[in-house]
Amino acid sequence: MRSLARTFYQYLSLHSLLIGVFPFFLPVYLWTRDYRLGEISIFISISGLAFCIALWCWDRIRCQINFTQLIALSLVLEVVLLLTVFLLDIDRWAGLLAVGFSYGIYNCFFWTTQRALFFERIDESNSGRQYGNLQMYVGLVLQIGILIGGLLLEKLGFAYVLGFSLISCIVGFYVLSKNPVQEMALHRVKPLSFSQIIRFRDSHASKPIFMVDGIYLFLESFFWVISLFLLAHESFLALGLTVMSLAVLFGIIFYLLKNTIDRLDTWHIYRLAVALYALSWLLRANVNEGQSLLVLFILLVVITFCTSFFRLAMNKRFYDLAKITLNHQYLVLKSYYSQIIIAVSFLVFGLLTLHSNESEKLLMPVYWAASIISLSFLLYGVSYAQEKRQAKMTLSSKI
Repeated sequence: MRSLARTFYQYLSLHSLLIGVFPFFLPVYLWTRDYRLGEISIFISISGLAFCIALWCWDRIRCQINFTQLIALSLVLEVVLLLTVFLLDIDRWAGLLAVGFSYGIYNCFFWTTQRALFFERIDESNSGRQYGNLQMYVGLVLQIGILIGGLLLEKLGFAYVLGFSLISCIVGFYVLSKNPVQEMALHRVKPLSFSQIIRFRDSHASKPIFMVDGIYLFLESFFWVISLFLLAHESFLALGLTVMSLAVLFGIIFYLLKNTIDRLDTWHIYRLAVALYALSWLLRANVNEGQSLLVLFILLVVITFCTSFFRLAMNKRFYDLAKITLNHQYLVLKSYYSQIIIAVSFLVFGLLTLHSNESEKLLMPVYWAASIISLSFLLYGVSYAQEKRQAKMTLSSKI
């Protein structure tokens, strides 16, 4: 288990650094190349479709190859993603299609592998603390990558980003290959069949929540990053520094919450987290460049707190439910349903807004709608939370 923990954090360090160097900047990189919200939404849709295709392959490949080979494949896909970015200079739509597909495949192999590794290391009593530790660690390494990526893009250009990432991949793989992981539970789980995916149902509202959460992940990682980029006057370096300053608060929040969330009443905590998340989208809709720096910073701090708190509570519930239901298959099902709805919903939104010349103004109504729809997260795992709460009350009465 010690070997697994070391390998997990080495793998996480490498990919978090690489994400910060470029994939984090991908939405704003597209924006600087005059792709607007409709086109970027179609890009997201393409990546969702590619993710689903890659997930079908990943679910079968991970049974056939060892973990070192799986790492090597994910790193190769990272390099392929960066190489396809050059196609944006050759043909606008062909480039967008190629980068979207490579981005979706890369996302699949990294995030699915990382989630599976993390799942091996937790149980219901420590999921909140472990996820908090994970986010603090990811946040630190990610900020280093974002600072490096912002400097390279701002001062030197994309070719230097490619060079830095390629060297990091080679060095990182050499280190990881020296610490091979023994067989994990992941290798013994059978791949999901098409009928299992289609027939999936449970009493926790998992399926609809997986769909909704997929949309929000891209609203946070693409639309909101574009909003921050506009606030940073479209500077890669200024965006990186803004995100870094907010990350300091992010780390403090997780440090204070991660060791207590496993002991608190999950029913009340989760409902509070959803309410704050809805508030965060209302605040996003009201952020603009005309506000004073003090007001703007306070708003960004509150948004960061609300989003961080929700993600901690949401992921604790997700991993706890996975432990008592379908284990690794639950993780894979989430990805299927999240990415399917991403492919469909962002395609529709992209086509409807494709010819709009007011992309920035479209963000506000999107954030208003996101605030309302986010309340649907209250449905997730209600029966599980109530049963757990009742069990605690029964135990307390006996004592």
